[in-house]
Parts: sequence; structure tokens; C-alpha cells
Amino acid sequence: MHIQEVRIQNFRVFGDEGISFTFNKGINVVIGENNNGKTALIDAIRIAFSCALYKKDIFFSKTDFHVNAAGKKATSAQIDVYLKDVPQNLIEIWDPIQPDCGEFHVVFTLEKTPSGTDKVKYRAWGGKCEGNPLSADTLEAINLAYLSALRDATNEMKPSRNSKLAELLETIAKKPEDKEALVDKLRVANQEILQTESLGKTKQVINENLFSIEQNLLHQKVDLGLVEPRFESIMASLRSWIIPRWYFMGDDHQNYAQVKELERSSEYKVYIHNQECGLYVDVDSLIAKKQDLDGPLKDALLALKNHSFEIFQNGLGYNNLLFISAVLGDMSFAKSGIYTNLFLVEEPEAHLHPQLQELILNFFSKKVQQHENIQVIMTSHSPTLVSKIGIKNINLLYESQHKLYNYPLIKALLTDEENDYLEKYLDVTKSQLFFAKGVIFVEGISEAILVPEFAKLIDRPLDMYAVELVNINGVGFAPFTKMIKVPGQNAGFAKASIITDDDRCSNKKDSTYISKDLDFDDDLTGLIDKIEQGAPSDRFNSITALCSDNIVKCFGAVKTLEYALALEPNNIAYLLDAITSVYTEVGPKLKEKVDAEANQQLKALMIWLFVRSRNSAKAQVAQTLGRTLQKQFQARANGETITSPFVVPQYIKDAIYNVTRELPVSEE
Repeated sequence: MHIQEVRIQNFRVFGDEGISFTFNKGINVVIGENNNGKTALIDAIRIAFSCALYKKDIFFSKTDFHVNAAGKKATSAQIDVYLKDVPQNLIEIWDPIQPDCGEFHVVFTLEKTPSGTDKVKYRAWGGKCEGNPLSADTLEAINLAYLSALRDATNEMKPSRNSKLAELLETIAKKPEDKEALVDKLRVANQEILQTESLGKTKQVINENLFSIEQNLLHQKVDLGLVEPRFESIMASLRSWIIPRWYFMGDDHQNYAQVKELERSSEYKVYIHNQECGLYVDVDSLIAKKQDLDGPLKDALLALKNHSFEIFQNGLGYNNLLFISAVLGDMSFAKSGIYTNLFLVEEPEAHLHPQLQELILNFFSKKVQQHENIQVIMTSHSPTLVSKIGIKNINLLYESQHKLYNYPLIKALLTDEENDYLEKYLDVTKSQLFFAKGVIFVEGISEAILVPEFAKLIDRPLDMYAVELVNINGVGFAPFTKMIKVPGQNAGFAKASIITDDDRCSNKKDSTYISKDLDFDDDLTGLIDKIEQGAPSDRFNSITALCSDNIVKCFGAVKTLEYALALEPNNIAYLLDAITSVYTEVGPKLKEKVDAEANQQLKALMIWLFVRSRNSAKAQVAQTLGRTLQKQFQARANGETITSPFVVPQYIKDAIYNVTRELPVSEE
């Protein structure tokens, strides 16, 4: 059994129009900007599953009712939970029409008491008809664990009756004989400690003082021990500490010379690291590898392990890993009456570096594969996690025109091939597009280098407008276009532009075809006419048609980026300087030929043909030009006058303006 959908209305940031989230088996992630409702979703699920339980860790309060932009507070809120693979014995929520489905609903209302005060009341029911009972037994069939964003994993792991360690022990030692065996060990330990002289003396002193106080009135005595010999006492006192891999042995240690001798052997060198003032020893691995260690040396190595770190001495990230390990360890065991385990995690990436984020996600994935009854719903701001989670498992919360929307990417109109392509392509950097207000897609490295500099020159720096630039290293824009478009809405989760070449004159079957063998110093007669008469490529027309009724808009260069840049007279000198600095031998020949030409289109044509014939160094030319543009931008910022400023082509300006302008309400 797992949650398939959650609908929320009038709860915190979610208003009267309501919002819906779609979840799959296994791992799910909800992403989006800050203050868009990710925590509200997690709390809504927690509240729904605790509404009929006697023990609650979260309550619906008067401040949880939604307040709209006009300041009006809602007087009712509703949370609807829809489940899949529901067993038929959960009759309270089971749907007889869809035998593998079930649902329950909770409504909170703000009502006046006879005394005139406001009080929150609720009613909950299972199934489609209000009035059907919903008992604690049904809700307890789902074991829910929660890890908050502002978590204190250190305290969660401290000894207590309700710690995660205690819960895990209770799950593992579920048989009466297992519990009794532990209690017997505790009784023996108590007896042994009572036999020590110091503890016996302590007990004697207390009892003598008690007798002096009470005389013959009460005749009370005390006994001492570790803890009371009950299983609950063991649970409450269970604690954890860190056993490091490497232990330090100083050069003044009596066994230093023996271990140092082992370190000289290539067979054991990997387990012993020589440092200036001693040795770091991987004790467990060394003992396992060299099984013929003499007794005293082995004892000395084991004695090094008496030193350990208390849990509060760990970093926050590592304690989070301990907490998660304990929770999922507990969920891995079958329990009577539990049909599924739901783990709600806010920002699992907190306090973890990117590599550990990947490891924790791999751990989640392994657990849900091994145990189908575990479902994880997490919230995140981490592109690292988003890039690995899988598109169909993402819910994207976003704001558009002062309203909150959720976009389950499983509803994107993608073919299986397009979905697979995006999942392979969306690495950590490119996954940042999900958190952006706008996105510019470009087809190559030159555009990726230069467009951010162009944006600064027209006073639209991309970072100021929260715009992400994504280089797709090709012309496969269609999957991205479909993904950004939200089905059923006239807008996407971000404003988006595609900057691409129209690639005219590239069809060999067309009379306007320009041979790929031509270079800048060949006979160029008639090429200008071909470019002017040439039609954009079928590929360009296809992506333009796909964008015609879409939030994604396509902006094309006449022929290519280099040709379009060189059509601006001011830009010729900048382009030639960049080219000659990279191509020190042939570059000056191009400059001489371009400078001698009066026709601007021929100048642009020669520059394009030169770059096309030497494609391998396009990125270097773009980097060199980019550095020049950075200097120009800085000079202008310092108040200097630029005599012949670089001119950004209009199609690139339009693409940048498209993702940095405010959309009027009519264009939503």
C-alpha cells in the first residue's frame, strides 16, 4: 500500500482552489523555491495520518487556516488522501468500485464555542461518503516516520524510551524470549556490580543514613544496580557512539616498533598510515588480514579501540545518516498490522556534501527495492538529488501570477524515449532549471559562454532574474519544450527561450545549399544570394512549430550565431581580435581579407566559413570574446565611454527579454 495522491485546500499557503500532489511507490521528491509550501505539504500528511490517533506529534491549529491576499481567513480546511494497493481488510478506507484503491478525508472547521471563543474542530471519514468511520486502527496500519528540516538528530538518537534506537531494538527483539534474554543479562550485570567494594560501600552508607532518619518507623532500604532489570529500561538506556576506522598509535606506544615493522610490508601497508608523530591503524582490517598476530600485540591494537566519539561530537550530517539508518532499519522489518511504512524527510541533503547526498539517495533506492512496503516522500532544494531521482518521481511546486501550482512531472507529455533522454541528460548543473524563474536553452558551447555576457551588456544579467542557461549540446529541444509546458495550463513552471541557428542552406537537395568544403578564402560568388533566398531548415521549422502555442519561445539566428554576430558592423573588430588571438597563423589572413571587403554580408560570410572550417576551437574563440565583453561591461559600469560598443543581435535580445520580463496576467 502506498499514497497515490494528496489534495489540500485552505491549509497555510494553499488556498481555496486547492492543490494536488501525485506520488509513486518508492522514492518521491517535492521541489521548488522557498516558501512555496513544501513543509506545508509534509505537515498536512502528518496531520491527516494522526487525526484519529490518541498520540499526536502535530496538531492543526487556528493559524493553519489559509489567509488570502485580501487578509480573509478561511473557516474550513480539507486534506484528502488517496491510496493504492489497499488490502480489503482495511474496510474503512477500501474502495469497492476500485478494489486496489482507498481514501480518507479530514475536514477542519473554525467554530464558535458558547463562550464566544474560536475552536478548531475536525471530522474524518473513510471512503467516498462522509459519515463512514475512520479509526486509529486503520491509520496505524501505516507506520509514519518524520525527519524535519530543522532537525536535531543528536537528540533523536540520545537514550530515551522513544528514541529511534529503542524503536529499532523493540522491533528486532519482538519475541518474549528475546526480551527476557536481554533482561537476564542485565540482572547478571547488576549482581556483578553490586559485588564490587565501592558500590557495596555506597549502598551501605545510604542505608545507614536512611535508618538514622527513619529509625524504627519505616525500615526502608535501597538497592543499587545499573538500571532496573526490565526490557523497557534497556530500551531507555540504549545509546550509540561512533567507532572510527582509523586509530592513532603514538611513537611512544610500547608496541609502536612492532606495528611500524608491519607497515614496511606491502601486504599490510594499506592498513597502516605513517605520520610524523605516530601511526594511524585500521585495526579491524589489519587483524582480519593478519590472523597470526601474537596475543599481546593483538590485545594492544584492540585496546586502541576503547577510544570512541560520543554522538554529540559528530557533525550534523553524520548524525542525520545515523538517524536515517535507524529509521529505515526499523521499517525493514515486517510488523503485525503494518501494511506500509511512510518516511517523510525534509531536505535530506542538509549538512551533507554532494557525494554523500548521492550515497543517501542510493541507500533509499536500495531499501525501497528490497522492501516494497517502504515509501519515501522528501522535499529538497538539491540539484544533486533531483538529477538522480528520476523525472516521474518529481513534484514541482511553483508560483505563477500570484498563485501556487504543483506540477507532477509524471504528467508531462513525454514519450518513453524523451523521458529516458532527459533523465540521462539532466545532470546536477542542468537540474537547476527546476528552481529557476526562467530558462534559456542553447545548442552549443559558444552560446553557453556568450549569452550570459550578452545579457549583462543589455542590463539583464541572468542571475538577477533567476534565469538558468542550459546547454543541450545539440538541437534536441523538443523534450525540454514538452517538459516545461504544464498540461492544462497556458503557462509553464518557468518562462523559457530557445536560442538556435536556423541552419538555412544546409540541405544538399536544395539549390541554396552551401558546400561544407568552402573556406573563407574560396570564391564566394553567389553565396549571399543563397543565404538571402534560403529557407530555414526543417529541424528549425519543427521546433518553431512546437513552440508556436507554448510558453517556450524559439529565437533563431540567420544561418548561425557567428554569421548573425558578424552582421553587426561594430562587432567585426571584436570577432577578428578573438579569432586572431586563437589562430595566430591563419587568423591574420582572415583579418586582412575581411578588412579589405566593403560588403558587410561578405564580411560575415567569411567569418562564419572560417569558424565552421575550424570547429574544434569554437569554444576558445567564444571564451576570448567573452573576456573582452566582460572588460567592456566593467568599463561601462565604471562610467567609461565605449566608442564602438559590441552590439547584441536582436534575436538574442528578444530571447533574453522573454525570460526576464514580467508576464501580464492576460498572458498567464
